[in-house]
Amino acid sequence: MPMGLFKTSDIAAWFRESEPDLKDSSINWRVYVLVKDGVLSRVSKGVFKIGESRSYNPVVDAKLKKLAKTVGKQFPFAEFCLWDTALINNFSQHLTAQGFYVVAVEKDAAESVFHFLLEKMKNVYYNPTDDVIDNYLYLSDTKPVVVKNMVSEAPTETVEGVKVPSLEMILVDLFCDKRLFKAYQGNELAHIYRNIFSQYSVNMTKVVRYAARRGKKPEIEEFIKILKL
Repeated sequence: MPMGLFKTSDIAAWFRESEPDLKDSSINWRVYVLVKDGVLSRVSKGVFKIGESRSYNPVVDAKLKKLAKTVGKQFPFAEFCLWDTALINNFSQHLTAQGFYVVAVEKDAAESVFHFLLEKMKNVYYNPTDDVIDNYLYLSDTKPVVVKNMVSEAPTETVEGVKVPSLEMILVDLFCDKRLFKAYQGNELAHIYRNIFSQYSVNMTKVVRYAARRGKKPEIEEFIKILKL
């Protein structure tokens, strides 16, 4: 378990150091009050951290709404979410001047969405290669759109009618898609993780579950452990 997180059993042991006969029901009530008062925040079932929980609410601008509406209208039954990598500047040490839109689409529909968007706009790429990433993605005059396969059961949320990735999904994708998010690797990735974990409530259950879906559960757990989050 990452440092700074506590299980209910840890809290119970702490209380029972001074009150050995304290009942479970009394401990559960005290935990409830501590969460209610903002002393503790619930990270996942039975796991807590010190401090009040703060949810991240990403800004969904007009261009992102338009892009979501365009895709949703043409592919009403396709599962997808989208976001603007510019939001990472809120957490990174070095600002990235040129970001791009990410449209994550269920695998069966991803290529169709790519061809559809390619007819509508310029600078649209599907699972871009290293050459495209190096020469076009971060150097384009207009903001590119990257269509990528969406892993099933990816954690998402809906903001202003637009389905976007949760912070947990972004954290895992930045870690796993090292080529696509090459501007945010190394010390930059560590800085991003530290900022997100210190500023917002991160659901570790979602992080670990999604990392497992991506085949990177041990690696991301080790990364978080090394960062002492």
